[in-house]
Amino acid sequence: MADDVVREILDWYRQSARDGLAGDGVSFVEPFEAWVVHGYTEVKQVLADYPAFSSDELRYSAQPVPHRDNPILGGLSAIDPPRHHLLRRLVSRAFTPRAIRALLPSITDTVRTQLAEVDGELDVIGRLGLPLPVRTIAALLGVEADRQPDFVRWTEAITSFAGSFSEDPVRQAAFRTAHAELAEYFRQVFAEHRARPQGDVIDTLLAAEPDGSRLSDEELLNFCTLLLINGHETTKTLLVNIVLCLAAHPEALARLRADPGLIPAAIEEVLRFLPPIGGTDRFTTGPTTIAGHPIETGRRVIAMVLSANRDPRVFAEPHEFRPDRTPNEHLSFGHGVHFCLGAHLARHEVAIAVHALLHRFPGPWSMSRIATERTPVGIDVLDLALVSS
Repeated sequence: MADDVVREILDWYRQSARDGLAGDGVSFVEPFEAWVVHGYTEVKQVLADYPAFSSDELRYSAQPVPHRDNPILGGLSAIDPPRHHLLRRLVSRAFTPRAIRALLPSITDTVRTQLAEVDGELDVIGRLGLPLPVRTIAALLGVEADRQPDFVRWTEAITSFAGSFSEDPVRQAAFRTAHAELAEYFRQVFAEHRARPQGDVIDTLLAAEPDGSRLSDEELLNFCTLLLINGHETTKTLLVNIVLCLAAHPEALARLRADPGLIPAAIEEVLRFLPPIGGTDRFTTGPTTIAGHPIETGRRVIAMVLSANRDPRVFAEPHEFRPDRTPNEHLSFGHGVHFCLGAHLARHEVAIAVHALLHRFPGPWSMSRIATERTPVGIDVLDLALVSS
């Protein structure tokens, strides 16, 4: 039953990409009140051309923004240069190759510890998909990893408070509670770090003067919220998607066991085949065109990464899962100034986890339990249990 759900997920992504890429791959979709862009070249254009397609929804959206209180809208991913460049440089040193190498022993220890007591069935998200990236990003930020349950609850409430979902009274209440608790938590963290600096990312932000003045508490909160949320959500989803892909493609799983050197390439193929995010929003700063379609100022444009990654003009046999695919210039970590800051860290975390899983779960993989939720741009896996057939 659960394996049937996995096949349904893969079928949905395949069909969605095919449908989206039909014609010129650009259309206005009334339910979203947005232009939706599917082709690789056009998606890459939207992601790269920030002067025309801005990430700043609060500034450029011609439509009301019911989720305007969401701190994500004030974070690094929602602002453009030159401010974006100033803020990104502040934390980029935490994600250099040298800094990431220093984290690898603790990442390996976390994976070993989390898998040590697993007997037969692995709760992919609860046992590994959340603890691994949460502990890693907590170490980077300088916060308590044992607050994982709160981090996860806050993340779910904040990320689900967007668009029409923000009009749901239940989501509104959950968001207000999460936002207040998160703000109070970080205010305490900031006070502790001001009193006793620890040499981490938060200390860097507290001391920074990117434009001649210190960051406000609101800017600090928005920055840390984004790092905390994105720092574990992307890695969690990528790890889940790797398990799905290898369970559905036993021949690829066997190849990785025979040649673990293929793991990095297989991770890139999973990123292409089942990206952590199906699409991302931009907003037109003035009149523009995409593939000959005139688009007005202030329009929402959804760049559908899941379709771009399967554009046959770029990827041969795009609906086949090939763990050794090269080249593989997918767009799953973005493109241009908003390329994912933690991309290399996520790759290393997941590679270490996959090495361990290949050893811990010999033979073909199967799902004993799975729960999913449909989103406007994909399918979220909420629960997943792995067994070895």
